[in-house]
Amino acid sequence: MSQAVDDDDRPYRRRRQRRATIVIAVVLLGLAGAFYYASTYFRDTAPKPKPCTTEVPVAPLTPRDVSINVYNSTNRNGLAAAVAKQAGARGFKIKAVGNDPKGASVKQVAQIRFGPEGEASAKLLKTHVPQAVLVNDKRKGDTIDLAVGQSWKALGKVPVVVTPTQTLRPCPTVTVQQ
Repeated sequence: MSQAVDDDDRPYRRRRQRRATIVIAVVLLGLAGAFYYASTYFRDTAPKPKPCTTEVPVAPLTPRDVSINVYNSTNRNGLAAAVAKQAGARGFKIKAVGNDPKGASVKQVAQIRFGPEGEASAKLLKTHVPQAVLVNDKRKGDTIDLAVGQSWKALGKVPVVVTPTQTLRPCPTVTVQQ
């Protein structure tokens, strides 16, 4: 039997196979494109872990947390009481008011005396008395002394309190049971 032949001398069956191959290839490419699109859609919508921190936010020290002794290291009467009144109005806890028990004559504006436990409290008080000199006298406890000196005029401006903001969320904790 003879095969039907078209004008371009190709057998009809061969052209049909080529057409079927092209159609299958186009369909497979279309399916591949659809799967790729679907995978990017699901990949983009899957929740991504965000950065987190294991550090616990620390509340800043406030004047209510600081106990101070106010001492007069000058020959001006009532200076320690006046300074203690101003410091108390700012929220500091006043423990003692009087003449300097060390008997030192402070020539600066003031001295802030503290021990290792009161270093943070001393730095907070220094923000209220910027010209004061910090003196670490290795005392026990967190109570600090404000020894008012010869150059004392008044407490400084009330500092702006910067509250820390936690920019990262806390990391989830995992507990292991044994």
